[in-house]
Amino acid sequence: MLKKRAAAAARTEYPAQDGRQEEAFGTGEYEETVVEEVFQLNELVPIHSSVQDDMKRIADMEEEFSHIMDPVLRMYNAAMNVTATRMSIIKDEFKYRGKRCPIHHIDTRLKSVKSILGKLEKKHLELSLTSACNHIFDIAGVRVVCPYIKDVYLIRDRLLDQDDIYVMEIKDYIEHPKKNGYRSLHMIIRVPVYFMNKKQFVPVEVQIRTEAMDLWASLEHDIKYKSLYQDIGVDFTGELLECSQLIYQAEEKMEFMNNLLED
Repeated sequence: MLKKRAAAAARTEYPAQDGRQEEAFGTGEYEETVVEEVFQLNELVPIHSSVQDDMKRIADMEEEFSHIMDPVLRMYNAAMNVTATRMSIIKDEFKYRGKRCPIHHIDTRLKSVKSILGKLEKKHLELSLTSACNHIFDIAGVRVVCPYIKDVYLIRDRLLDQDDIYVMEIKDYIEHPKKNGYRSLHMIIRVPVYFMNKKQFVPVEVQIRTEAMDLWASLEHDIKYKSLYQDIGVDFTGELLECSQLIYQAEEKMEFMNNLLED
């Protein structure tokens, strides 16, 4: 039953809600599933309840928090590697068959303890392991960068075809860009990770975008960082949005030319 619901959700595109690049995922019926099935922490990691339920007293002690989080982060790291490996297999198969490869490169990212704590505080959530695992679904992240827009959806479909992956949510910021011009396809999936005596489905955020979208996102982050921390008092929101639109128009033209050559 869960698989059928997940498959139906996977083919639903969700519009952007606001201009922030990191948003909560897995709301609604799937959040309950995550709490119930994804993270039965006590079966994986020996955590004392007093530590698990009340982390506020050590929120400012990053070293101790890191020690407690380490077993859980290793679980996320394993899920990240599993997902990246699946993407690499898809990439290698296209090359082996002599076809144009829809994947340019693959990046991975594991959130730091400091970043996890910061996100919990930003969302006004309890500073605990349980809260982090059941409300933050982008602790492990894989980014797939593609040459063309159509490749993004090709990779999405290849993921959806894998019957042991559960899809929690898809947000299509390509069809529905964020207010600042950000474009990418975001998926929250659960992948099976095999431990010594247990199979665990662990959430991973997969971002799929084109090289041009990746370039814009990198430069936007750099410009935004400088404008915030150098206090220059200049708002480039309009200019960044215009750049995003121009880049997307160029992408569409170049993809059209490529389609003519491939046909």
